[in-house]
Amino acid sequence: MKKTDDSCMGRGIMNHFIDSLKTAVKKHPVLRSEWLEKRKIEFPLEDLKLWLCQEYFVSIGFVDWFLIVASQTSDQKAKITLVQNIWEELGEGDLNETHVSILIKFLDQLGINHKSLVCLPETKKYLQTMKSIIETSFFHGLGALGPANEYLLKLEYQTVSDAYTILKNNSNLPEGSFFQVNLDADEGHSKRMFDLILEVSDTPKKQSMVEEGNLMALDARKLFYEGLSNIETLMFK
Repeated sequence: MKKTDDSCMGRGIMNHFIDSLKTAVKKHPVLRSEWLEKRKIEFPLEDLKLWLCQEYFVSIGFVDWFLIVASQTSDQKAKITLVQNIWEELGEGDLNETHVSILIKFLDQLGINHKSLVCLPETKKYLQTMKSIIETSFFHGLGALGPANEYLLKLEYQTVSDAYTILKNNSNLPEGSFFQVNLDADEGHSKRMFDLILEVSDTPKKQSMVEEGNLMALDARKLFYEGLSNIETLMFK
């Protein structure tokens, strides 16, 4: 009976750990950034285009981040999970179905040439900071990619997707399938990442590194919105 009780207690502790990671994301200031908060009231199409244009660079970096984290472990099961996520991100080998390709198509439908896009200094700093975080350790990488990306993006994309739906209903805009593809993927990918974190973070030290990677990546994501806010400030000077 004691062994069963210990097992239940262990699962309870680990579930609490996962819940704490999710709570850290939900309560983090990045989801209540001034730029996003303003656009919950009104989200002009030009602002949505700006968000998409900068997210294009993040989508490219996202693939590399997963490859780096996968290279930091000899755990074959962990590698499989990470590669499975990125394989799906890459359209399972179909170039036309990669998430970057779907975004490029969406940008084209909105009249934006992705080849002419300029990465904002803050977006560039965010990408550099993320690379630095995931190179710190395998467990920092799991925290940065799981809760602070796959799970965070699900919440961010839902906000932007809802705004686009309202815009689309009021004007002649293309289908926003890009958002649904990402929302569907992030749902499955975040669960897969949390399951992996649950399995491999079997010591307080490992859990601490995951938590640190999560918070560091969430703080870094604020840079993305600072860049969007700075564009707005320059427009009104």
